[in-house]
Amino acid sequence: MRRSMKRGFIFVTALMVITVPLAACSSSNKDAGTNGSGENSSEKTTTFSMMYSDSAAYPFNKEWPALKQMQTLKNVKLDVQAVPDKDYANKFKIVTSSGTLPDLISSVDHPSLMSVAETGVLLNINDYLDKLPNFQKKVKEYKIDDELENWETKDGKLYILPQMNEAALYNTAPVIRTDLLKKYGLQVPKTMDELYSVLKVFKEKDPASYPMANLIGANTLRSISGAAWGIDPSYNGFMYDSASNSFTYAYTSDNYKQYVKYLNKLITEKLADPELYTSSLDSWKQKMATGKSTFTYTWISELAQLNADGKKNVGPDFELTPLPPIAGPGGVKAASTTRIKDGLVIPASAAKKPYFDKLLAFVDWLYSDEGNVPFTWGIKDQTYVEVNGKKDFSDAVKNSSSIQKSLWDIGAANTNYAMLYPYDWFIKVLNNPLVGTLTEEAKAKNWFPAITKVPKLKAEQKEEENMLVTTVNDLFAKTHEQFVYNKVNIDTEWNNYVKDMDARGVTKLKKIYNDSLAK
Repeated sequence: MRRSMKRGFIFVTALMVITVPLAACSSSNKDAGTNGSGENSSEKTTTFSMMYSDSAAYPFNKEWPALKQMQTLKNVKLDVQAVPDKDYANKFKIVTSSGTLPDLISSVDHPSLMSVAETGVLLNINDYLDKLPNFQKKVKEYKIDDELENWETKDGKLYILPQMNEAALYNTAPVIRTDLLKKYGLQVPKTMDELYSVLKVFKEKDPASYPMANLIGANTLRSISGAAWGIDPSYNGFMYDSASNSFTYAYTSDNYKQYVKYLNKLITEKLADPELYTSSLDSWKQKMATGKSTFTYTWISELAQLNADGKKNVGPDFELTPLPPIAGPGGVKAASTTRIKDGLVIPASAAKKPYFDKLLAFVDWLYSDEGNVPFTWGIKDQTYVEVNGKKDFSDAVKNSSSIQKSLWDIGAANTNYAMLYPYDWFIKVLNNPLVGTLTEEAKAKNWFPAITKVPKLKAEQKEEENMLVTTVNDLFAKTHEQFVYNKVNIDTEWNNYVKDMDARGVTKLKKIYNDSLAK
């Protein structure tokens, strides 16, 4: 968005074509008066149709207080078609090829957006920045131009109104049993070599243990720890080098070779769980809370429950503590922190609708402080209180079993229409002061890695990319497991692996991505 914002702000073909039963904008009468936005509520209530990504954790409820508050403040209702989130990407393809789109489609991720970016079906947001002052203000305030530019096409068009986090958070971290470090007279590990030595001692003291466990899957472990190894964040395994203005493939690099050799060593010496990639989340929790495993990477906000279970199962001294990033070949780097996950899209046909200006005013309102509060903090004096201009959750919310669930219950903290997640709000939701403390340290010490650069491809290039990525990723995943579990010797087979990856598609992908950098 950098180029376009400098001007205006200085900011699979579907299998079938169907008619989607989503209502267009409609109106109904409303009692006279003035709402909280200063709008005359004697005007008709405006209703916009929305395709909505529905979560089983908090199924859509049209009676949610947050939606009622939206109607009071903005005189707007949403006619929602709730689509199960597991079917959402496919439904998006069908709807956008149908010719009959709702006024708003929420929760559109990057691959889905780019699959239709050049079809003309979506509204180019950059053409209407003058009608989106709150949006422009927040982009500038959040300093998120570089990440937003990844969502633009090569010709500078932006087809999405992004959901934005105000700041990166240090909420995933290496976590270790600090009570055992103290018991055995060990220092907190600062490098991968030091971590190996600590895990060796843990194993010696408890031979039945597997000191290192993993949340779930190879991709999770790599995404959390990969930046320290210099192999993440990436786009389909490719990392952008600003010095040479080129993309290189991370998973055939020397850093990646060191990464798999390290994991192989941990598995071979039984310092890591043999179910490192196959263990379920519940099984991982059980291993950590019973002391079978003593080191992992996880969310800091989850430690309170793990520590409570550990004290009950192991003893009162049990203490899992988050650490700064453990340094590897990539330096002292935390997990990648994407601040834009998805967003809202508007059909291009909406520009011809008589209610188009109201539609833009509504989505822009969602980026205002007034429009954001119902969908983050909730309802004043019920879910939050305000003292001296500062918001905090009410005692009822803070004393509940889960702050997040308390917000879900009223329709807040909902990614379909909460377009902004302020830093102060997020820290309070996570309810762990260590997240805030370590985040401030992360910012001061430059722990967060650079934003992944996404190549800007044409439709025909995307088709070729999709086929190549599938082939490359299949071989990569298979060989990664073979290397880590010692089914294939890393040293003797490494060169063959690199050649195979190049032949399967890495060489072609590298050319596609580097060609995309040409002006």
